[in-house]
Amino acid sequence: MKSPQSAIRNPQSSLTPLDYAYRLLARRAYSEVARTVDRLKTQGYLDDARLAADQTERLRSRGFGSEGIRAKLTQKGLSSDSIGQTLETSGENQDLQSAQRFLASRFSADALKEPQIHARAFRLLLRRGYSQEIVESLLGSAPEDG
Repeated sequence: MKSPQSAIRNPQSSLTPLDYAYRLLARRAYSEVARTVDRLKTQGYLDDARLAADQTERLRSRGFGSEGIRAKLTQKGLSSDSIGQTLETSGENQDLQSAQRFLASRFSADALKEPQIHARAFRLLLRRGYSQEIVESLLGSAPEDG
């Protein structure tokens, strides 16, 4: 069996930091966890703002809009303050650019002229967390069935 130390050094390990903490606490009692967490925050190892910014960048690169990012970060347990500050700094212009890149990576301009493809792209952008205004500004009204 691998030691907790080697599992932490090995990125292939399935041992999470919480699992490691449980293993340590099972062996013997440790002093206040809150002190440890505070120390890790002070040293910069735990930083919700940085985590929110990193995750926001990662999710944007995968084609998510602000509301989609907000939902994903909330699921990860980040505070609404950290999420709000991160999304506030990126702004709506970032959403528009991200939506443009995502749309171009999925659909050709010719394909978007077809009503079914247009509707599919419209729904996809909304599901990814882009606002109705951004989606409408990119796609406009539905093309006519011709």
